[in-house]
Amino acid sequence: MDISTVVGASSVIFAFACTLPQLLKLRRVRTAAGVSIAALANSTISGAAWTTYGVAHHAIWVALPSLVGMPATAAALAVAWRRGAARSRLWLPVAWAGVLATAATAVPWVGSTPLTVALGFSIALMIAPAAVTAWRSHDVSALAANAWGMLIADALLAGTYGYVAHVAANLLYAAVAIAGSLLILTRLAIPAYVHELLVPQRPALAGSDGDTDVVAVEGVLHELELEWQGEFVPALTFEPMAA
Repeated sequence: MDISTVVGASSVIFAFACTLPQLLKLRRVRTAAGVSIAALANSTISGAAWTTYGVAHHAIWVALPSLVGMPATAAALAVAWRRGAARSRLWLPVAWAGVLATAATAVPWVGSTPLTVALGFSIALMIAPAAVTAWRSHDVSALAANAWGMLIADALLAGTYGYVAHVAANLLYAAVAIAGSLLILTRLAIPAYVHELLVPQRPALAGSDGDTDVVAVEGVLHELELEWQGEFVPALTFEPMAA
């Protein structure tokens, strides 16, 4: 058994293991605070693309890690959607699927380099929305820190396999995955009061249902109506100036 087989088989185990924590935490905490729908959708699309890429190149240790990781990621996407996770930047998964389809279609004319580069940076399409959502959110209770720690381990294995088997896409994937995971783990490690200083919350202009503003406006309108009818209110009465 050569080193590439050992590393490849290990990456399959880690790829499966690192997708479970987020799904399990979403089911346990009953909230999706700090979770990005776009990130999970991009990850699911990338998993399908990596699987297809591995099958097309007869690279079992490229296809299998993505294949075993897709079910839990897709399930986490469904649970997060039901829990009301952040739905900003939903155009990204559509655009990403279009980029991958275009790069794959162009292979006969331009070669596989564009597709290799796109797949290598595919992890960025999961990490970037996740990182932005995490750093903008004051509540990140639904994010699973161990999922990102395990992603670093998975990226190290993927990068090692890419080096041994000369798969450039794996090397790019590893570099981006490690950097992005560290960024998200840094956010999770920051105490709430420090994050409040870095990203101040916007002051609330009304109550949760807007009752404060409605009551204030209705009060002013009522005073103006009384003044119009001659029933002056002290706050709106003007004293005549002395001659």
